[in-house]
Amino acid sequence: MKVRERGFTLMELMVVIVIVAILAAVAVPLYVNYVKDAQRTEAKGAIGAVITAEQTYYQVHGTYTKDTFSSNLDTQVLNCDLTDALNNWDIKVLSADANGFSVTATGKTGATTAGRLVTLNYSRSSPAANGWVEN
Repeated sequence: MKVRERGFTLMELMVVIVIVAILAAVAVPLYVNYVKDAQRTEAKGAIGAVITAEQTYYQVHGTYTKDTFSSNLDTQVLNCDLTDALNNWDIKVLSADANGFSVTATGKTGATTAGRLVTLNYSRSSPAANGWVEN
C-alpha cells in the first residue's frame, strides 16, 4: 500500500515568502508616510492653538507677542495649553509684531519627530505671504 505524504513543497513555501516580501516592501513605506503625516498634523494642530491664542492677544494688546512654550505654564505669555504636543515638539513664536508672527514646531531630539520642522508664517498686512513650511 502506498503512503501519501502531506505537506508543502519547497517551491510552494518560496512562493509564499516572495509574496509576503512584496507586500511588506509596499506596506512599510506607506506606513512610514502615514506616521509622518500624523506627526505633521499634530504639529499643525498645536500651531493652530497658538494662532488662536495670538489672535486673542492681538485683540487685547493691539500687537502679537513672542512666546516659548514649555511645561512651565507660569512663564507663558499666551494662554495656550500645548501639554500633549510638547512631548514631541518644541514650539516657539520666533518673531512677532503688529503685522504678524511666525510659529515654529521643531521635533524634539530622541522623539519620533526628531529632525522635523513645521513653520507657519502669518501676516496681517500681506495675506499672500501666509503659509506653511514643512520638512
